[in-house]
Amino acid sequence: MLKHNKLLISLAISSVALSTLSGCSWFSANDGREDIDDSYLKSRQTAELQLPAGVNEIKPNDNYQIPEGAVIVNRQAKGQELGLEPPQLLLTSGDGVREDLEAEHPTVWLRGQSSRLSEYFDGFVSSNNINVSTKDGKRLATDWLSDDDDGIGEGLGSYNIDDQRHKFELTMIADSGNEFGLQALHTASEQEIDGEWVTVETSDRVAKQFLNQFIGYYDGVRDTEARARVLAEGVIETRLGTNSKGHIAMVTERDLQSVWQQTPAVLEALNLPIVDRDQSKGLFFFKVEDSDGFFSSLFSDKEEAKVELEPGDYRLQLETLAQGGTSVTFENEAGERLAASLVGKIYPDFKAAYRSRTL
Repeated sequence: MLKHNKLLISLAISSVALSTLSGCSWFSANDGREDIDDSYLKSRQTAELQLPAGVNEIKPNDNYQIPEGAVIVNRQAKGQELGLEPPQLLLTSGDGVREDLEAEHPTVWLRGQSSRLSEYFDGFVSSNNINVSTKDGKRLATDWLSDDDDGIGEGLGSYNIDDQRHKFELTMIADSGNEFGLQALHTASEQEIDGEWVTVETSDRVAKQFLNQFIGYYDGVRDTEARARVLAEGVIETRLGTNSKGHIAMVTERDLQSVWQQTPAVLEALNLPIVDRDQSKGLFFFKVEDSDGFFSSLFSDKEEAKVELEPGDYRLQLETLAQGGTSVTFENEAGERLAASLVGKIYPDFKAAYRSRTL
């Protein structure tokens, strides 16, 4: 009997809870007010639980009494004072960006030279079609940015307010030499109500949104520059010159180690198999396969060399130049220099292979 009554009580409580939840409204108005049901303020304590006759396993006053008085009945409504917007964080996960947690307003430290800040401002303004009030090497002040405009304005402001516009400032507040501090301010905010713009309160939350937009642009620029540096490091520019003994050679401003690391890929790209190498002497030994003859071309899987050299064994001699840079001398298997006319003929193919980014 007790279990049966407990089940009925549980079902009744569940039904009341579902009815209460279904009557709550958590949708937001488009003017920024949260439409939160405060009917809970009218709640009153119900009568004590009456146990069925003959049931004595549960004591009705055993620590189940609901508190009375000011704890529930007399407290003030808090629902309308609460916002439902999620926290706004600064996106500082990019390379060279860190947040200043002690600053009064949203502030980040950006790695780099502050002299480039004007360049960053120009690119940020141009890429996002931002209306500018004032701009120099240390400060950017915007004109009105509206959520009706295409671009950056659409992502700024409160998520539940329509027809709003804002002004911002980005200011360099400090410079330590290899990084500089940049602070964001939300300087003005308005909402259009019944055809008129009405001033509303500014916030650091919206300032963080604008600063995040700039951080995203800054991080994109640094990423592009880093990619360019990586590609440049894989390119070895060469020219015809002379080695340390005054003999014709291919020369570059890059150090010997960089040229040594790139050379195997160069020889492979030109279909010149490496036979041996001796790094202590700066020597690569390669060969030009004999591709003459019908049966040779039919049964061999060797690809024809992409340079005009007679079949045989050859060497590349790498040396560090006194004035800096590296020379690459072309030699036959006996260590004799190739004729200047032949070097001039094969040089364009080697030049293209050394500067290729696809190696």
